[in-house]
Amino acid sequence: MMRTNVFMLNSLVGLFLTCFTTVLQAQVTYTIDTSNSSIWVEGTSTLRDWKAEVGNWEGQITVDGSGTIQTVDISLEVASLDGGRGPDMNDKIYKALKSSEQPEMTFSGKGTKATGDASLAAEGTFSMAGSTQPMVVSATGSLDSKLAGNIPIKLSDYQIEPPTAMFGTIVTHDDATIVFDITLTKE
Repeated sequence: MMRTNVFMLNSLVGLFLTCFTTVLQAQVTYTIDTSNSSIWVEGTSTLRDWKAEVGNWEGQITVDGSGTIQTVDISLEVASLDGGRGPDMNDKIYKALKSSEQPEMTFSGKGTKATGDASLAAEGTFSMAGSTQPMVVSATGSLDSKLAGNIPIKLSDYQIEPPTAMFGTIVTHDDATIVFDITLTKE
């Protein structure tokens, strides 16, 4: 009888280790191909619409064997934002986003099941300018090719004082949008 119990225990441990190893092997990590991707922030002001391209970022998405998104981690370098209107405008952006104290904007979360060409969503937190808020990021596309989407934000939710110019006569509006069109590479 003792032999049977030991055999059963060994069998259960072996089955558990086999299943655990299979699950670990089934995880797939996708990395953002920054050379074939674009991320930017856009908004409006009392004078005109504006757009600031993100120059440096990194990110990855990990999916388990069933296709469920386990983690999404993206980091955007604040000092790489370029508003396309020269260093004075960029300095205003960096100051508003507190780049010297908070050099990165980050999103960290987990998501829904990823099935082919469909809508995907990740729920997590977004940190910018020293403030962190809950955020849901939706995207269309496929993890095996491209994902695109836009994320509306309010600067005031992150305690960001809107940048101004021309002695306060030009003011950035509170609403902005983070837009992405990214290509992923499977590791």
